[in-house]
Amino acid sequence: MDIVSMHHGKHCVPEWKWNVPIGCHPGFTLWSIWGGEGQMKLGNNCYRLSVGDVFFINYKSEVDAFQSEHASLDVRYIDFTLRNPEILSDLPEHRHFDQFHFVLELFNRFRAAEERNNQAQMEIWLRALITEYQTKAPVSSGAYTKPIDELCRMFQQQPQHPYDMSELAKSLSLTTDHFIRIFKQERGITPYSYLQRCRLETAKTLLRMSTLSITDIASSCGFSDIYNFSRFFQSKTGLSPRKFRS
Repeated sequence: MDIVSMHHGKHCVPEWKWNVPIGCHPGFTLWSIWGGEGQMKLGNNCYRLSVGDVFFINYKSEVDAFQSEHASLDVRYIDFTLRNPEILSDLPEHRHFDQFHFVLELFNRFRAAEERNNQAQMEIWLRALITEYQTKAPVSSGAYTKPIDELCRMFQQQPQHPYDMSELAKSLSLTTDHFIRIFKQERGITPYSYLQRCRLETAKTLLRMSTLSITDIASSCGFSDIYNFSRFFQSKTGLSPRKFRS
């Protein structure tokens, strides 16, 4: 792979939309969702966007994307061009990473290398990202894949709701233990951990993008008081909500 140019960027603005006609971009983009919700259409394929989605966009189809009115997207991307673009002709256009932290770290390392203008390091991290994307096993479709996907979307869209795991298990005609095992098989983590991750990402988005008070953000993320919310947020990010916002 002979890299000609590469550049990191991000989108995290209210009322964001994106449209690129066929052939109007000179290279490729690795495009990742770090927070929020939205939709993307690549040619005839439509995707509901959530944390952990990564796209390889070659601009051979029209790109049309927009974010949810209530949960602004936090998008990080790398644009790049190659002298031998045919080498990536077989890459799928979409992957979903339930264990997203490693991909996130690779993006961060690329960005840090770009800030130092270290082209050699940038190339190392871009190659690592492409390798991770290439080797990600496609998601298998089991008997519970669709209902688990729907539950995950519900967690993402309504993180403030006081979910009862036993009731969710009953809705799938499962015992609680069996439900937790199946969810972990599908998503790699327990349903409670997934819900907590959705609450954290919602909190980050609201702190970045909204003017809501921290008390209101805590409530929007399912916390009954600001003390428990602040303790949770700091345990996950190393920063208080107030410091994260500033």
